[in-house]
Amino acid sequence: MIFSKIKSKQKVILKFIVVSGSAVIINLVLLYILVKFFKLDDKIGENIANAISMEISIIYNYFMSRAITWRDRPREKGTRLLLQLLKFHLAIGSTLLFRLTLFPVLQHFGVTYIINAAIGIALSSILNFLIYDNYVFKKET
Repeated sequence: MIFSKIKSKQKVILKFIVVSGSAVIINLVLLYILVKFFKLDDKIGENIANAISMEISIIYNYFMSRAITWRDRPREKGTRLLLQLLKFHLAIGSTLLFRLTLFPVLQHFGVTYIINAAIGIALSSILNFLIYDNYVFKKET
């Protein structure tokens, strides 16, 4: 049963991987730029850079997910678009908090900031897909 569900969502999963992958790249590149070029290169600065790069990549991910991954779903406009964006933020809030909590823990154990961020991203991706598909971009019944 689970394999038939995965098979039926194969195209959406592939689009999710591409869109989310591009958001990951944006997240990591921004993190690198903020740390190296804006000199946020101490422990507090790395955490601030991590939070900023995450938020920018989240907003990018929302609009790309809406335009590409779940483009067959209702196209919200105006206030409903803002509410959907809020739902998107709330939906990934748990994984965002997880990543923000995990980051200093892994940092404590000497994991470099780029690898650290990549681990958090990887662990939260599956949960994000399920939340987006079933809650944020839910099909109208």
